[in-house]
Amino acid sequence: IIIEKSTVPVRTAEALDRVLTANKGPHNFWILSNPEFLAEGTAMKDLDSPDRVLIGGPTTDDGIAAANVLVDIYANWVPRERILTTNLWSSELSKLVANAVLAQRVSSINSISLLCEKTGADVAEVSRAIGADSRIGSKFLNASIGFGGSCFQKDILNLVYICESEGLPAVAKYWQQVVDMNEHQKESFSGKIISSLFNTVTNKKIAVLGFAFKKDTGD
Repeated sequence: IIIEKSTVPVRTAEALDRVLTANKGPHNFWILSNPEFLAEGTAMKDLDSPDRVLIGGPTTDDGIAAANVLVDIYANWVPRERILTTNLWSSELSKLVANAVLAQRVSSINSISLLCEKTGADVAEVSRAIGADSRIGSKFLNASIGFGGSCFQKDILNLVYICESEGLPAVAKYWQQVVDMNEHQKESFSGKIISSLFNTVTNKKIAVLGFAFKKDTGD
């Protein structure tokens, strides 16, 4: 049983299957998708008590049996109702979409922060008000400079590429706007810094607090 853990483009398992089939010899194999949903700072907690475990596999009898092997492993500490099984493509896409939707929430509240600055509203109060709605929830609704790191932008651009490849330009444009809004927020913030320094940073020192995290990692 071969398990994909990383975030991958949809149908990566299909490409992997072709490579392995051409070189497999006498052995049989089954490819499963089991993306991780660990968050920075809570990785061990997320592994020990996840919201859900997602396992995607072939829909053949052998594929379902292979997926059930992994289900049984997780069932040692994860309640079975939290273990979701899907086909391979649904699992691969779900990981991309999860990150895209989280990033979308960041860009949404950041766009509203710009409107708040123009109207006199307080974005923290707006965020608290809409976050109290059980249909929306409060997570990822804190206005900021924007999302950073590699994961969110990489996964959204991956989603944009897939949409364009499948002939869905309107869908691709929609998700591209999430990234564009994030870039606009960063440019807007840096513009305010320059403006407050009399429109020049020449010979001036700017200190950034809380910039570094996760030593020796790509994030």
